[in-house]
Amino acid sequence: MMDKESRFKAVVEQHNDRIYRLCLCYVRDPDERKDVYQEVLVNLWKSLDSFEGRSQMSTWVYRVTVNTCFGYLRSEKRRKKVFDDNPGVGIGDIADETAEPAHIETDIARLYACISQLEPVDRALVSLYLEDIGTRETADILGISEGNVRVKLHRIRKSLKEIWERTNDGLE
Repeated sequence: MMDKESRFKAVVEQHNDRIYRLCLCYVRDPDERKDVYQEVLVNLWKSLDSFEGRSQMSTWVYRVTVNTCFGYLRSEKRRKKVFDDNPGVGIGDIADETAEPAHIETDIARLYACISQLEPVDRALVSLYLEDIGTRETADILGISEGNVRVKLHRIRKSLKEIWERTNDGLE
């Protein structure tokens, strides 16, 4: 059996990129994003001994990360600094993937701006979806049923399409 420090290092090494990308979904300011990321690591460390193995380690890590990000959002002074304008990849079905590279970058930024208008739980669902996390694991992370995940994703896609079209009308 590994000691706590070794287990913690293994968990962070395995999930580091995904933890950071989830933080990226909630925090615009790079310095504050680093703070939230560090807070996630502290929370993982504090609760590592309480992980009982009833779910996958990745599910537990995502849950701690999402809960930490939600705690960040509840902070009144940071409420308006939600979501990053410097997104990564994962346009999905909304943007035109056949567009020129410069347009793709613009579409990605626009998509993430649209996502930022969603409720925090919906942003979490989209984040997990863009990470290719399955329905079952997403349900475990968010504490909802698989059916609810599917229904919410369907509704979120419709909402994003409406927001996308509204922002398009404002651009032209």
